[in-house]
Amino acid sequence: MVKRLPETRSGKILRGTIQKMADNTPWKTPATIDDPAILGKMAEVLNTIGFGRART
Repeated sequence: MVKRLPETRSGKILRGTIQKMADNTPWKTPATIDDPAILGKMAEVLNTIGFGRART
């Protein structure tokens, strides 16, 4: 799994973005994200376990 969850600079977890990734709906990298690289890792993990797809 991932070592940490994607979150904003203020520490809020990006639940909506994670949900969109898991539901196979289009998503964009939020402007307020602390570390954009974690979204790629999250997408990889979701794809590995049968959820999500690459960003559109």
